[in-house]
Amino acid sequence: MVRFVSGTSQPTSTALSRRSLLLAATAAAGSLGMPASLFAKTLALRVNYFGDYTPYSYLKADSSMTGIFIDALNDVLGRRGAVALTHRGLPWARAQQEVKEGEADAFCTLASDARKEYANFSQEALYSIGPVLCFAKNNPQADKIRKVTTLEGLGAFSVGTYIGDSRVGTAFKGLNINTVPDVKQVLLKIEAGRSDLTVINIPTLAVVTRNLGIRDKFDTVPFNGLPADSYHLGIRKTYADGPEILALFDKLVVAARTDKTLEKILASYSN
Repeated sequence: MVRFVSGTSQPTSTALSRRSLLLAATAAAGSLGMPASLFAKTLALRVNYFGDYTPYSYLKADSSMTGIFIDALNDVLGRRGAVALTHRGLPWARAQQEVKEGEADAFCTLASDARKEYANFSQEALYSIGPVLCFAKNNPQADKIRKVTTLEGLGAFSVGTYIGDSRVGTAFKGLNINTVPDVKQVLLKIEAGRSDLTVINIPTLAVVTRNLGIRDKFDTVPFNGLPADSYHLGIRKTYADGPEILALFDKLVVAARTDKTLEKILASYSN
């Protein structure tokens, strides 16, 4: 198995040799009906992430990346596809800009129209998770928030989110939006009564509030005003073999979903 090191494009000392990696990639490509020549040319993918998007992608104390996305891509593209991955965490707006400008190759995120202008996305989602409305239990408007079912209904409240959220200029356009650098600060602002609510998914909410010690301060209700958050692999359009790698990803992610690997990774961070 190939081991990957965050923040560097160099494999660890226990990594496979280039020749062994090529042989493994050729075998994987053949079994999936993909051209083996693809992997002879492309063995590395620099993946950028939001560095503070717990539990999906976040920096550890040693500055290496960890999280659901990292573990899942290491399995799908690393172990199964023999593609060497470099994982880098940054402020989200900067992480996206680097992919756009070619300083990085890929990211795992929502396939928004703005991102589709410079990146191609996988057909298959790595994960698809429905959103909820999260608000402080002591919010004077809590009962009103519980009745919100549409985007229009959010117009009566201040909505917290993080810088770089693609929904700010799309689904959230025209709403009273409070942006802060990361999800942790979004939730702290809601707890302090400086924002009314946020649209979030349960795994993120559970881990961040547990880490902050404020899990019991919030309430949630399902929200059907937005589709589920479907996280796809996106590769910049200027990356020559991007379409072929995305086709490989689509095949491998189905296999990882079928054998429950992706489910187990998600559960390991949510418990």
